Amino acid sequence: MEDKKAKFMRIFANIPDKVRNEDIIAVIDNKPYTWNAAMIEIKNNSELGKKIIKKLGEMEII
Repeated sequence: MEDKKAKFMRIFANIPDKVRNEDIIAVIDNKPYTWNAAMIEIKNNSELGKKIIKKLGEMEII
């Protein structure tokens, strides 16, 4: 099975810039996150990034 972080990175690379900046993909602790915000957190391996990855997996986005 493909690593969820790697899968996120692959999907992110194929998302148009406009979508990256505007579309909310996850809400964590009542705060919305766009593709770009999620990418920053996931790339930095932050706790928030881990929560985002988990949420995206639960929603079957990745």
